[in-house]
Parts: sequence; C-alpha cells; structure tokens
Amino acid sequence: MNPRDYFAQKTVLITGGSSGIGLALAEQLAALDARLILVARRQSLLDEAREKLLRGRPRAEVKAVSLDISNEAEVNRVMAEVQASEPIDMLVNNAGVVMPGRFLDLPVAEFRQMMDINYFGMIHLCKAVLPQMTARSVGHVVNVSSLAGVMGIYGYTAYAASKFAVVGFSQALRGEMWPHGVRVSVCLPPDTDTPQLAFENQHKPAETKAIAGTVKTLSPDAVASAIVSGMAKGQFEIYPDLASRMVALGQGFAPAVARWVCDAAQRKASQS
Repeated sequence: MNPRDYFAQKTVLITGGSSGIGLALAEQLAALDARLILVARRQSLLDEAREKLLRGRPRAEVKAVSLDISNEAEVNRVMAEVQASEPIDMLVNNAGVVMPGRFLDLPVAEFRQMMDINYFGMIHLCKAVLPQMTARSVGHVVNVSSLAGVMGIYGYTAYAASKFAVVGFSQALRGEMWPHGVRVSVCLPPDTDTPQLAFENQHKPAETKAIAGTVKTLSPDAVASAIVSGMAKGQFEIYPDLASRMVALGQGFAPAVARWVCDAAQRKASQS
C-alpha cells in the first residue's frame, strides 16, 4: 500500500520518540499526515521534539507523553487515559537502552535494566494497547529489535539477550494477532547514528568495536524510511539495508562463517 494511504489520519504511538530513530520516524510520519503520540521519559526532550515536528507543520497533531515504560502500573494508568480520548491505530516499540561490556564485568543490574526497558517495556505497551486493537480488528505493532537480536557478539551478552527476546516475542505474537486483523512487524537495524550509539561507543570493549566495524552504521532517517515502507507493505521482518539482511541470512544459513568473521575481528583487536 502507498505509505500516505496507510498512515494518513492514523494515530501512531512511538516509544523513544524524542530522539534517534523514534524522532526520525515521527518526522516522516508527520509528513504523511499521521497523528502522533510521542512517548519518552524526559519531558524536556519530548517538548523539544514536539516543537521540531510542529515547525512548518501548523496543522500537525503531535502529543508528548512522559512515561517510564518499565513501570507496568504507570503504563496501564497513562495508556488508559490516552486511549480514553482516542484509539491507537499503530504502536512502534522503539525505546531501548544498551550498556555493552564483558560478561564478567557487567553487574546483574545492567542485565535487568535492559530486559526491563527493551523487553518488558514492549510487553507493557502491547498489553495496554492490543486489547482495543483486537476489539476493533485493526492495528499494527512494530517492535524495534536489532541485528544483535539474531546474532550475539562479544560484549553484548546483556543487550543481545534482550533483543533476541524481542524477536522471539514478535514471531509468536504475529501468529496470535493476524487472525484478529492486527499486523505485527519486527525491525532489525544495525548500529544507527543516534545519541544512544554515541553513549554506547564510550563503553564498548575494543573487540566489540572491531566486530561492529564490519557492518555499516546507518542514519536514523534510513532506518525510519525502512520502517515506514515495511509497515505499508505489511512486512514482518524489516531490514533497513541489504547488508543487514545479508548478515541475518548468513547467521541463519552459515552460522560458522558468521562466527569466523566475528572471531577474526575479535582476535585482531585483542592482539593490537
């Protein structure tokens, strides 16, 4: 379907909507006349994002909702208020955090935080939104995972586990939702040039940087464009570029080769 026809006058809720991929996606959907609800923790960043989206688009409909998606009770309360005024047509679970590091060095608290936000945050929003979608027999949910959701590498024991969980959940949820007329998609981007990546790069072990360097870093706009196009086409797996698709295919069909490439980069970094 044409993206404008698919998104125009639809209410789209985007978590992590104040920066990075979420904000880039919001900009593209605003241009397609979608009604937007941006969700993030910090109200100041949400207000800045809303002002940016309204600049030059005086008729755009953009709401900013401060919310800690890891808090189930807060999500239920806030989402009940939001949906009392308007139903949500599309949900993009984009919010995520990452703290790379060697397994023996990472505190268990880091593992819990990544699961709480990357996985359970997604669960909380889906639980809050899907009942009204299934009741109306219409809707679309997109869960943003990562290439680390199909291929775990050095330094990502915590992050990869949370993103693998997103992929597995999305696969199972798709089967449950399509009989109700609700679509489910999962996006698997590589490293993307966002504030989160800038923070992450300060903490990556050398081996992780070497392996990540074998895959091209994308812009938030490129990933957002892939999400827009993939949703409109009804794709389940959304890969933002050919290289990402090839990495995923390689991991699926020739995992030994994928491991050899990663191990070679890791070994070189360890010796330098």
